[in-house]
Amino acid sequence: MWRALFVLVGLSACGTPSTVDGGPDAGGEDAAVFVPTQTRLLGLNDVTFLLPLEPLDAGSPFPPPVEVVPFASFDRLTSATPVVRTDLARLRVLGVRFDVCDRALPGPCAEDADGVFRLVLQPVLMGVPARVEDVTFHAFFPVPRAEVPAVVDELRALAALQDVARGAALQVNTAFSSQPEYRRRLGALVGRYAKGSRLHRLTLFGQESERAALVWIFRGEERAGPGTGLGPITIPGVMATAQEVLLFGGDSYQVTPLADVPAGFSRSVIESSFRNATTVQQLESVQSLVAVENPLLHTANTVQCASCHLSTTLAPPRAADAGIDVSTLGEHFRSATFDLTPLGSQSARFRTLRALGYFNDTPLVSQRVANETANVLDELEQRYPVP
Repeated sequence: MWRALFVLVGLSACGTPSTVDGGPDAGGEDAAVFVPTQTRLLGLNDVTFLLPLEPLDAGSPFPPPVEVVPFASFDRLTSATPVVRTDLARLRVLGVRFDVCDRALPGPCAEDADGVFRLVLQPVLMGVPARVEDVTFHAFFPVPRAEVPAVVDELRALAALQDVARGAALQVNTAFSSQPEYRRRLGALVGRYAKGSRLHRLTLFGQESERAALVWIFRGEERAGPGTGLGPITIPGVMATAQEVLLFGGDSYQVTPLADVPAGFSRSVIESSFRNATTVQQLESVQSLVAVENPLLHTANTVQCASCHLSTTLAPPRAADAGIDVSTLGEHFRSATFDLTPLGSQSARFRTLRALGYFNDTPLVSQRVANETANVLDELEQRYPVP
């Protein structure tokens, strides 16, 4: 779920006009004015899709992975030290997220910013039942601003087919397997934009291949502007192009490099450091975890990768130790419309840092993803109200 700032250039599709080249087949500002036809209000499961985990031979309505993820970028991200070894051909789209812009900073999208589809791809292992490796790629593709209304309209049509209650918490999308028309239309919608030539960011989060300990690596590449190649992403706060997280034991993690952003976060990652802190310091640390999960306060351009991936795991035990009700904190993100309960057991989270996807065969959705999705919907329905 993370997206880091390319510091030297300041790639931003929110606060400034879009700098991403949509490509010759992506439409543009001269596209005809679109007249919406759908009237269904969208819910969490209509813009964030956690797809069923299917065997490799189940087929897919999405383009083949070699057409979505450029091999050169895949090879650089997986072969750099520390190595995260996996197979491009086994990647499958297991998650899809739509947003009305590629959010660089908290706040509403710019009027002229492009939309974005984010695909979550994981390598599926051979055999039945299906399982995945503890590796994830996030691939980002622009949706030209003029085409966003039509995309929203199609998402509403898909929502009517899926027919999940608008306020329901994020869950596995069963319509994808049970309804051929839904499967086909979602694949066609995403496939229109998900082309390797149009990829503007690719991030990797995966378990290191050459160590027995549980160590996860974060790194990524993105384009500095139209016509440029993919270059390393500098992770906010740590000013490095990679970050690793070691499971230290229990619910303690060693993060390298580590930035204390928001203030108190570095204290929260080691259980003993947190428990030995003062009451005031513990409050600060819990506030930092809750703030990371609030899209009105932070984006993936303002905090390090590890923050977003650890907050759902760490916030409940740290708050319980300190006797803090997080719902009373000013940093807590709230929604009167949507159920923001994260998906998955807390015990499974201690063995992975998955934000949206699967651990072995267990589906997981983080608090940050639920909150981000609700924030997207609030803005989307204001910008593109139903007819």
